[in-house]
Amino acid sequence: MNNISLLLLFAICLSLYAFLNMLYIKYRERFKSLGIEVAGITLIWRVIRKELYPTVKVLKRLKKHGLLLDLLVVLIVLSFLLALKIYVENLVGMLKSVMVAESPEKGIVTPIVPIIPGITVSLSMLPMLILVIAVAVLVHEGMHAIVGLIEGTKIKSFGVALVFIILAPFVEIDENDFAKLKLRSKLRILSAGVAGNVILALLSLLLFLYLIPVLFNVHWGLYVSHVVEDMPAYEANLPNGTVIVAINGTKLGGNLSMFDYLFNSRVLLRELSGFKKKGRVLVLTLMNPKPPYDVHNYTIIRENITQPIGVVLYPYAVLEPRNFIAKLLGTSLQTFLIWSFALNLGLAAINATPLFITDGGKALDEFSKSKLGKLGYRVSRSVQFLFVSIVLINIIASFILYMR
Repeated sequence: MNNISLLLLFAICLSLYAFLNMLYIKYRERFKSLGIEVAGITLIWRVIRKELYPTVKVLKRLKKHGLLLDLLVVLIVLSFLLALKIYVENLVGMLKSVMVAESPEKGIVTPIVPIIPGITVSLSMLPMLILVIAVAVLVHEGMHAIVGLIEGTKIKSFGVALVFIILAPFVEIDENDFAKLKLRSKLRILSAGVAGNVILALLSLLLFLYLIPVLFNVHWGLYVSHVVEDMPAYEANLPNGTVIVAINGTKLGGNLSMFDYLFNSRVLLRELSGFKKKGRVLVLTLMNPKPPYDVHNYTIIRENITQPIGVVLYPYAVLEPRNFIAKLLGTSLQTFLIWSFALNLGLAAINATPLFITDGGKALDEFSKSKLGKLGYRVSRSVQFLFVSIVLINIIASFILYMR
């Protein structure tokens, strides 16, 4: 699906939402009787409106394993510390850049930007992104529901919310039951969603690390995204869209693991720099990242060893299918797992941050009120206001740096 088709789809969706809002205003009571609410670009449908009581024996047994449930609280604390690390590193990086009157380099800061199709995320990635978000939210809300039932709260309803084109399941926990719980139980319930996202992120990472090498032959390399005119690579007719997998007969990333590819892939660029210092002539082996995965050699001749070869590169892994299943999945599996890891970890970090609408904010409210009474609520709100400011600064700086 090309960009024009996706933009047309957006226009159609907006028109449908406008029509639904008009219908909802006119037939509000009829919609509510069906468990449907419409507000702007959000459609909420309470599919199951019968209360679910915590009577399942298995859930009652799990209640006995309190220390295991306390791990959920540990995970939300660790997620908050991860978020805090990112916020502080970003602020320090930006402050250093201001002091030397330079823009921070990409990579010095970790971008914190909302997902905006066509702006922060390629429109072509939208279908995969919708699937990843739907799974992430399903796990998040499912964990809230399960732990809520374990701790003795009723579930008022189950449903789905359609936010523009992103489907998001949700559960409603009985507020009165929740209010009667002890602080420890409240924190477990509030931490459950973040813990679910952390677990899903780790599962996605493990599958990526150990399943991808089983299904695919992995060829490490450097993707040629652009060849600069009148430079050695241009004179050698080096093609865009191919991957440098070997230099002078030596494969790149010989000792690279899937873990390194995710977290230390710049080692491939350092390998290229090492070869460039060895001589004027470089024989580059380029591989087509798509079937039939053909390989060709190109000889680059430079005036001296300091002259750039004239290409824009970034680390890449060519996945050559080993079997029928791998051919069927193609690169979709890799894309899904990487997005699932990154998005779930990001959701966990931002949701653990004490903001007015996040689980971290609600957990801080409950903890502060329990320990400090009325003063605790004011303290909690002050802390949350501080973190809202920090997150906004990070988002604005990320937009300035990465969207320019």
